[in-house]
Amino acid sequence: MENQTRLDRSLKSGLNIETFEKFSRFAKTNPEAVQFEFEATGASEGRVVHTTAKTGPYTLGGQRIDRAAREYVYHIGAHKEVEEALGFTAPTDRPEPTEIVLAALTGCLNAAVSASALKRGLCLHHQEVRVRISWNPYVFLHLQNPEANGKLQDQFGKMEVELIIEGENVTQEDISYLEESMKRSAVYNLICLPHACSQVVSTSSISKNRRH
Repeated sequence: MENQTRLDRSLKSGLNIETFEKFSRFAKTNPEAVQFEFEATGASEGRVVHTTAKTGPYTLGGQRIDRAAREYVYHIGAHKEVEEALGFTAPTDRPEPTEIVLAALTGCLNAAVSASALKRGLCLHHQEVRVRISWNPYVFLHLQNPEANGKLQDQFGKMEVELIIEGENVTQEDISYLEESMKRSAVYNLICLPHACSQVVSTSSISKNRRH
């Protein structure tokens, strides 16, 4: 009866928890088949700080998946008040890159928490994540060097993450479990841990031809 209730709740949330756990068991015995590689591109629009970014193709289990229908576009820029202060002509308002990262974090945290809640059999009526962080723009404004003593300058303050939930019969143990489940978020891991990063500057064939 308990398993059926858990299944019913998961189906109402758009997930078959039994299939989810079956896939988890498959992943445990076939780790190479569930490894992801994500990618994104961002093209400058010819206006400072304005970028048209796209996501779509990704790799799963060594197979690159690139469907024509799977292309998502993001128009990134700055706050109108900031553009005005910096001297932009015809200031506009767009989501700022860090805001998009924070928004992605809320989505990933909600994903980790909601899946974990279903796995535990919890019934949550409301779930919301709020994040905030302070930023010092001195490096961007060329008032500080990007690096100091061979290390990147830390431009950000402490990040605050709050999970707000409402549900049936949620105990303190359940709350501790959900707090722990937030650490299962991939974006949380990406932001909070240092990762090796290789950066290169490539010159396109067009710009090479222009040199002659």
